[in-house]
Amino acid sequence: MTTYTVYKEQLPELFGKWSEEYSLYVPAKLREGFYDLVAWKPGLEIAWDFDVAYNSPKRFLFPPREALITFDRRTCEAKPVFEAPPQILFGVHPYDVKAINQLDQLLEGGAPDQNYVRRREATVIMAYEPLTVSSTAFWASVGAGTVAHGFDLYWTKIGPAAFTVEVGSAKGEELLSLCGGLVPATAGDKEGARRARARVQFRARKNSLRYNWEETPRLLAKCWDSPLWRRYSQMCLACGSCNLVCPTCYCFDIRDEVDDQLGEGVRYREWDGCMLEGFAKVAGNHNFRPKAQDRYRHRYFRKGKYIYDKIGELGCVGCGRCVRACTAGIANPLKVFNELWEETAHEH
Repeated sequence: MTTYTVYKEQLPELFGKWSEEYSLYVPAKLREGFYDLVAWKPGLEIAWDFDVAYNSPKRFLFPPREALITFDRRTCEAKPVFEAPPQILFGVHPYDVKAINQLDQLLEGGAPDQNYVRRREATVIMAYEPLTVSSTAFWASVGAGTVAHGFDLYWTKIGPAAFTVEVGSAKGEELLSLCGGLVPATAGDKEGARRARARVQFRARKNSLRYNWEETPRLLAKCWDSPLWRRYSQMCLACGSCNLVCPTCYCFDIRDEVDDQLGEGVRYREWDGCMLEGFAKVAGNHNFRPKAQDRYRHRYFRKGKYIYDKIGELGCVGCGRCVRACTAGIANPLKVFNELWEETAHEH
């Protein structure tokens, strides 16, 4: 993989060039302890040391609300809607790249989700090695601390004003070279990047599973009747916050909306979540997960077993967003999985 050295003084010109053709999003501080990817503009202070973006990059590829079809009831005509603005997501941490790679597998396989596919093709992913680790993160213990593909460029800060940039695609290299010749990274710069990654990986191991993450599906298979599900779910407020901030949740509902003349309308989809009481309600007013315990357990089985059974990866990348967002303080996969492990560790 080709690696170059880029200096901070080059970035304003680069960002300016990129923003001529793309919507460019970079990490910025919203308020103390809260960061997010926001639209870049000249003079914006980039939060190089951000720990986690409060909202996941998923929203740029799979928006909370997205038009699918416009229709005219009078003429019985319908047209598909595909919105795919060219965009660059700069500063995506490895665990979020891994989450996007997972969405690629799930939404592009079988019958591909064309709306997602087109947005993904129009998006440039610029990964960025974190400098700090969120207190709720545990990505290092679920195999999401590093990523080998899914990005166009991978940036690692190796000093106050220097970065190494690994090329992941021809498009990435083309964008990087817009402001002139590229400087190949020296052996010293590459070693600096390796050490920077080792430091953050060491800090990330502070919060860890007590077992190999690949054992999670088998662990859950033994814990369907665990009292843990009822104990924690009793406090659930069914707000769906954990679903909304999760970078790998992709459930949605489809609705129609028409004008006041009942003539023209739009069919759109919007995010839905398995923790919401009406998520599993079907015709006849039957709800096949009516209790909070059922919904709570389903979410963990979805993240820890069902996705793994499908693609060989956990549906949780350990970002810790759900831990921060949960209003009842019960959405903590690390705590739940470790407690289940303790339960089963004493079985004979």
